[in-house]
Amino acid sequence: MGSIYQKSKVVRIFIFCFFTLLLPQKTLAQEFIIGVEDIPYYPLFEYKLNRDTYSKELLNRFAASKGYKFTYLPLPIKRFDTWLLEDKIDFKYPDNLRWYSEYLLREKYIFSQSTIKLVAGTSVLKSSLKKDISEFKSVGTLLGFYPTNWIDEIKRGKVSLYEDISTKILIQQLLAKNIDGIEIEPSVIRYYLEELGESDDLVVIDKRFKYDVYDFYLSTIKHPKIIGEFNEFLDNNKKLLEELNTKYKIFDYKPYLK
Repeated sequence: MGSIYQKSKVVRIFIFCFFTLLLPQKTLAQEFIIGVEDIPYYPLFEYKLNRDTYSKELLNRFAASKGYKFTYLPLPIKRFDTWLLEDKIDFKYPDNLRWYSEYLLREKYIFSQSTIKLVAGTSVLKSSLKKDISEFKSVGTLLGFYPTNWIDEIKRGKVSLYEDISTKILIQQLLAKNIDGIEIEPSVIRYYLEELGESDDLVVIDKRFKYDVYDFYLSTIKHPKIIGEFNEFLDNNKKLLEELNTKYKIFDYKPYLK
């Protein structure tokens, strides 16, 4: 009996070890690192805090659907052009072809379909809409960003540029009338206005200045196959995108299409 028992025990241990070795190969998720901007820009993204945002929820839903695991690495905005070339990351988000001035650099990257449409414009206090546009003398933006709509005026000294690392501080500077306008996405402005206890329509885009609609994309150099999978996910989850837009109160871009 003892011999039979010992043999049975050995067999059970062997079977257990065999399946233990097999299971990790099937269940271990592929891990990827996504380079993200090191700034608070809620509700679009804010990776240093343990909270969901539009971007994080969308990317995590895709990762879960494919059995992937995404790790988000906040990186300095001023080195944005070189993230995928210099840093050990697999993807970059958000990204956009129009943010690159060097053609050869743009050619290296593979971009997904659009994940969200947003509005780029100059936001001012609603009361400032009554002012003559010649009175606009200063524009604020996040450090590392550049207000492309104001490049010529800034170079000629007609408009001064105010930069800060804090989205909230920029909005507070606008509310205090220390600057005339800010180049921050309207959904982000609306969130911080509510956080400051202000009406969410106190600041509006001034359509007398340049504005346009742009997109956020996921980009890579090394993983075109996964970009293809992500595109398929976006195509098959239009309802999810609508739900995320509603959940995170994303500003409606449609009135700003030209």
